[in-house]
Formats: sequence, C-alpha cells, structure tokens
Amino acid sequence: MGEGRKKIMLAFMAAALGLSVLGGCTKGNGEGEASSSAPSSSSPTAAQQTDGGGETANLIPTNLADSSDLPDWAGKQLKLKVWFDQGTGGIFAGARKYKDDLVTNEIARVTGVRLDLDNSFDNGGNMTGAVKMGMLAATNDWPDIIVNGDELQSLVDNDKLYDLTELLPKYAPNLMKKVPQSLDTVWNKPYISKNGKVYAVPANIYENALPLLKPDLDASRFPTAHYMGYLYVRDDILKKLYPQAKTVPEIEDLYMKNGKFTRDELLDVPIKTQEDFFKFLYDIQKLGIKEGNQEVSPFFTYSGQDNWNLMTVLYSALLGGSSASGDNSYFTYWDKTTKRIEWGFKQPAFKELTKKMNGLLRDGVASKEAMVDPYNVFQQKLNNGQYAVSYGYLVPDNNALAQAGKPYRYRKVFLDIPYKNDQYVFPTSFPDTGSRIGIFKNSVKEEDLPQVLRWLDFLVSDAGEKLWYWGPKSAGLFEEKDGKRVYKDKALEDQMVYSKPGTKAQEYGLKLWDGSNDDRSKSDFISFTGKGIYYPPNWYDKQRSKEEALTYFEMSRVERAPTTDTLSPKIYTYLTAVPEADKAWKARKALEGSLTKVLVARNDAEFDKLFADFLATAEKNGYTDALKDKIEAAFRETNKAYMPNLEK
Repeated sequence: MGEGRKKIMLAFMAAALGLSVLGGCTKGNGEGEASSSAPSSSSPTAAQQTDGGGETANLIPTNLADSSDLPDWAGKQLKLKVWFDQGTGGIFAGARKYKDDLVTNEIARVTGVRLDLDNSFDNGGNMTGAVKMGMLAATNDWPDIIVNGDELQSLVDNDKLYDLTELLPKYAPNLMKKVPQSLDTVWNKPYISKNGKVYAVPANIYENALPLLKPDLDASRFPTAHYMGYLYVRDDILKKLYPQAKTVPEIEDLYMKNGKFTRDELLDVPIKTQEDFFKFLYDIQKLGIKEGNQEVSPFFTYSGQDNWNLMTVLYSALLGGSSASGDNSYFTYWDKTTKRIEWGFKQPAFKELTKKMNGLLRDGVASKEAMVDPYNVFQQKLNNGQYAVSYGYLVPDNNALAQAGKPYRYRKVFLDIPYKNDQYVFPTSFPDTGSRIGIFKNSVKEEDLPQVLRWLDFLVSDAGEKLWYWGPKSAGLFEEKDGKRVYKDKALEDQMVYSKPGTKAQEYGLKLWDGSNDDRSKSDFISFTGKGIYYPPNWYDKQRSKEEALTYFEMSRVERAPTTDTLSPKIYTYLTAVPEADKAWKARKALEGSLTKVLVARNDAEFDKLFADFLATAEKNGYTDALKDKIEAAFRETNKAYMPNLEK
C-alpha cells in the first residue's frame, strides 16, 4: 500500500472511530437510541434542540442494526420534490406501480420524509442542466432537493443552496463515519463544495472504492479495477482456433465444480502482444464463418457512437495502458517518460495503431458496414452473432442469443499484454461520490433542514442500506442467524440473490439492479455503496448457479493490480476549473468525426492526409498544447498531495 493510501486509511479510521463515539452518545443514557421527539411550533428547532446529556437529539445511532429498532417519527411529515439533474428521459413520468410499498413506508415511519414523485422532474427532452436551471430561475419554482448535475457552482453563487459544512457533522454521524472530512477525494469536488464550503451531500460511494475503505473484503466478491484488457469472443469460433479454449458451458461446469477460477484458467487463450491480437483477427477471417447466409465479420472499428470503446478501452490494452477507465485515453494522460500530461492522440503509437485498424478495414477483416450502421443496427447485428469479436462497453447479449436458439455464446478473452509501467500510470481508485444531493433554501424551511439531513443520514446508515435489500425486520421477510440473513420466500430469494424474474421485490419496494423496478432505481438515491456489503449476492451464503459463472470469470476477482496513489488527469474532470477545456469538450463531435474518417482511408497516402486533417481539426477546436498546459496546471494543484508519486 502506498504512503498516500496509508494516510487516507489512517485518517478514515480515526475519523470513523471518533464519529462512532459521537453517534453513540446521542442520548443522555449513553445507549445511543434515537429520540422520537421532534420540532414543533411550540418547541425549539431541531438545530437548537438538545437532550439532557448536552448532545444533539434525533440522530440515527451509528450502531443501529435494523430500522425496526427505531421508534415512529412523531414530528412533521415532509414530501420532497426532486430535480434529477441528470438524464432527459422523463425519469419521473408515470406513477410507480407499487407506490405504497413496504420500504417507502418504513422510511417515512422513521424519518417523516417521502419523495414527491408526482411533482419531481428531470431535465426533460434534450435540455441540459444549465437550460433547465434557467427555466426554474425564470419561474422561481425551485424544487426541494437537486440530485447530481454540474450546476452547484452557479446555484451557490446565486445563494440557492444551504451551506452544510457544519451541519453534516452535527446531524449526519453515519454519513460522516462513512465519508469522513479527511477524504478530500470526495469533499473537494466542484459538484460538492465551493471555496471550502460543502453544499451537497455525497449520496453514495463508487463500488470500486470499497476495497480501499474496507481492505479486508474478499476480492472474489468485491473486485476492483484491473488494467488487463479483454475481448468478447464467440466461443464456437474461439474453439476452432484454440482447442484448449473453454466454451461458456465449460466455464459454467468449472465454476460449479470449484466456485472460482485460477489465473491460468482465465488465460486459456494466449494473446500476449499486439501482433498476437491482429493475427487472431486475420485467423478468424480465414475460417469464413457465416451466420445463416451472411458472413460473420471478425471485427468492427465503429459502432454508431464515438471512438471511445475502440481508442480508449481497446487501444489502452493494446498499448500497455489501463483497459477501460479512461486514465490513459486518446485525450489526456500522464506520461512517466516526460513527467507531463500529454495528448494521447498526438503520440506516434496512437497513429501507428490507428493505421493498423485502418488496415483491418482495407483487408475486409473489420466490417465496412459498421462504419455507416447506426447504433441500433450495430447492436442488432452484434446480438445476432454477426461479429466474432466485440470489446469495451459493447457487451453482447447472451440472453438474446439463448432466446434465439443460437448454439454459441460470447465469453471474455483476456489480453495478457504486459503493462508499460515505464510510461503509463494506473491510478488508485480513491473513494469518490457517484451521486450527490443539494438542498434548496426557501423551498426547505430552515427549521426542517435537520429533519432532511436526518433522513439522508438514515439512508446511508447500515440499517438504511440493509432496508433496501431486506426490508425491516418487523416485516418478517428474512431470518437472521450468526450475522447472515436468508429470505423466507423462495420467489423473493430467486429475485434478490439469483437475479431471476419476478414481482415480489417490486411489491415490497426492494432495490433491484435489473431494470424491472425502474421507478425505484431512478428516483431513489439511497444505496450508499452501490452493490456493497449488504447486496444479497455479496452477503448471502448462496448456492452456486451456472448463470453467474461469467461474472466470476474475471481477472479482477483473482488478483488486484498494483496502482499508484494519484488522481487521474482526465480532461473532463477539469471542465469547471478550465473553461477552455469545457469549450473543447463541447466541440468533441467535430474531433470524433474527423478521427472516424481516418479509419476508412483507402491507402497509405490518404491515411496520412486524413490524419493530418484530424490533427488540424483538433487544433481548430481547442485541443491545443496551451489547453493541455492549463489542464496540467489544474491537475498539479488538485493532485499536489500525490505529485511526488508521479515525479519520482
């Protein structure tokens, strides 16, 4: 563990211990039980209310095991209108089918708070958050809370959000236990704070940060980021070229036998160099595979979107950089050889690799049709088995193949290409926030602010996190023994543990991740650590299932890659700090278009011309060395605690 990470962990543990003590002394009797008293018109506000022991009343104990142990909230009942400043698809449109559900009612019982889904809204249509904010300002019809978005700085400048800097340690001990103030990777974000003041509440922590917060977690259940890239390959085609390669049924059988995989079992296809990768594609072409009366393309270089999947996810793996995270992208990355931020697209290796991809198109190995197919058509072809190989976030749908009666499936093939530690950096996945919540002044009365914070604190408490997956103990949905829980209802167990279709979880209002409870997954911002330690498949002593074999056929579940304690110099992290970066990022479409043209060059001379045109387009749209230098200056400032790790 690096020194920087040690410091973070020590600070985390110290703060957690201190706040555990604070949270355990919320009552004069020292038992840490929450009070059911509440502010009223004849009593002091919760901000002023204290118990006989001198500590703030109404806090959620940090050691609370289950929501059923809390008394009914006896104070005001609040309904909060939400602006979900992310997405434009009518997230709150329509009523939830099971609106009056067990979980929603339990939250209201112990906190007095509900979400007003009927009057909540997202950005609607194709509006940006900034446009929506302008409309709200014009009508002066603000919501109670804002979730996500990048408008915090403007809202703070216009005095619209509460300053929570001193209130969170006072009223949210569970939150501060899980996100202590020492974690500047969370609190110093421009969508959390401004000028050292906190204006938004972190509503969850990225799942890949869990192994850092809790280093004793089982790596097989809680994988972290890994720099080894991979492809998705049809297993029938793979078997023709590599007889030792496992088909999906063989992977399933091995998992059912052992419950896990070894590194050697994962690396059953020897792709150890760029040359191996390209030979693999040309060998597939020689097989002449057909799907019905249509030829199967070994590969594609475009999917109807932008170039990210090809030129960050796959290129990074082929060049010896990280596989998918964007830390070493065709935009900005930190170069150990120059000790500077560099443009990825200006590196000779990037041009050389792009020329090889162009060669695949010229030789008919990569699909020419894919260069013009819209994304939905590309997706249909992929899920019909018409591409032998996929990559990046373009994951083939094995369920669709099964429903269509196809005799093959796609599996991961890992690229065992040595990581270039002399050039690239693989940053540590420090704790960071995936969602955040701001509270509007005037909409939420100051006297109600402690209750809203108490509601948020309950939702991020262990009891709150358990509630989303298990319901309250009083509902009798589970039995608990030796710290483990088991669902009583087999249909509910099948849904929550084995991801089988059903309706029980929706009826109870439990948290699902399969899209079948969309209202809940898009309108409640509760699950503090994503699929964390109380997520049933992680916590349950479950029977092995063939359906989960491919989930465990994963390098990050076998080993954890060595990392460097540093933040990442991703260009889009600095759009607020560097206005020129924001302007260039908004002009990205032109850059992507000119880069895509390079891929379809008809010969070497045209390739060189089109690549030169691309570089000129990038320069014209602001992707200049001057911008790179400004991003680097901002990066050096935000990353100053870790710069010694990069400049050794």
